Amino acid sequence: MKKKFKLQSRIKFRTRFKVFVLIFSLFFSLFTLSDAKIYIDITSPALRKLPISFNFAGEKADEIAGVIKDDLEFTGIFYPVEPNIAGAEITVKIDVKASVERLSAEVLLTDLIEDKEILRKRYEAEKDILRTLAHTISNDIFKVITGQAGVFRTRIAYLMETGGKKGLHLMDWDGYNAQMVVSKGLTFGHSWSRDGEYLLYSSERDRSWSIYSMNLKDNTETMLFSSKGLNLVGGTSPQGYVAFSSSKDGSPEIYIMGIDGSNPRRLTRTIGIDVSPIFSPSGQEIAFVSDRGGSPQIYIMDINGSGIRRITFEGNYNTSPVWSPDGKWMAYSGRKDGNNQIFIVNLETMEARQLTENGNNESPTFSPDGMFIAFDSDRDGVKGIYIMRINGDGQKRITPKGVKAMVPRWSPYLK
Repeated sequence: MKKKFKLQSRIKFRTRFKVFVLIFSLFFSLFTLSDAKIYIDITSPALRKLPISFNFAGEKADEIAGVIKDDLEFTGIFYPVEPNIAGAEITVKIDVKASVERLSAEVLLTDLIEDKEILRKRYEAEKDILRTLAHTISNDIFKVITGQAGVFRTRIAYLMETGGKKGLHLMDWDGYNAQMVVSKGLTFGHSWSRDGEYLLYSSERDRSWSIYSMNLKDNTETMLFSSKGLNLVGGTSPQGYVAFSSSKDGSPEIYIMGIDGSNPRRLTRTIGIDVSPIFSPSGQEIAFVSDRGGSPQIYIMDINGSGIRRITFEGNYNTSPVWSPDGKWMAYSGRKDGNNQIFIVNLETMEARQLTENGNNESPTFSPDGMFIAFDSDRDGVKGIYIMRINGDGQKRITPKGVKAMVPRWSPYLK
């Protein structure tokens, strides 16, 4: 039976992160992305870095510039060139004006090789969402240059442990604007709905593990599934299903149900443990972890529970599978030399590659464009959230040192 109630959480979703107060208007250059030049093909194996220079002026310009530079440089496809130094192919000029409560930024993007404007746009926002304004500008610059949507306005859900309890939090993709979502009970496991409007999570309350959903627009929580045993939410599908594991009948098995909690259906039937189900991008397959072969390994099955096949064969402990958005790759955590590391496997060739080395690294999650992976690591002594490029480059911690954070889950593109 589903239950609904309002949470008195610390989070303040000010009209959807207060993002929709951004007013994008005026000064549009006349271009269409379908006809526009693609300066960097991010799908090309021979990816080159594009030399780019920045010129910022006005109040708060340095703060906005810092965010935009960090966004674009982390992609690994831009090479920053100092203003007025030869070598840049693209220049970004931003003029910022500030009133008591609002910011206005006029952006001009110029192709220096062909001597033409490729973007001219004005942005307005309230001062207290300066970083959101900057991320929005980064997204527009990225799309003009690559033809692809940027992830700079996405968010990451994660668990933070305080006083022995794990609370569910949200933060921007770069670790800023952290907010608590759920503090009630002991929370473990979580996932986004495919539209980014809901968070699903498992929580232990009154000695019972149940699966909940939170509407991020109004903070309304709904209980989706509750039974005896351990019930842990997995991933969601484009068709509106939720995968989860439940030990209500003994050992943990894989189930699916509607995203509203309707029609739960069991898919696996083994004497071993089946956990961590995650849907493929198409929603037609489910990856999961099972010890049916004697050790935890990753398997894939069809959505009806048939066609089970093993994916990992190297190592004796492989967990936490996650599909890339294009379905070509799977990242997972595998044990090597006594530590857990992040691996990525090409699902066509089945060739696996290790991406991390230091400490224990677990719980990988792809950005919605497939360019980045977030994960947790204890390499600095206290477990925290890190991000890296899909090839393992650029690894950096985005949660504060000393704060115990784990199990990141990257949002889809947010409206």
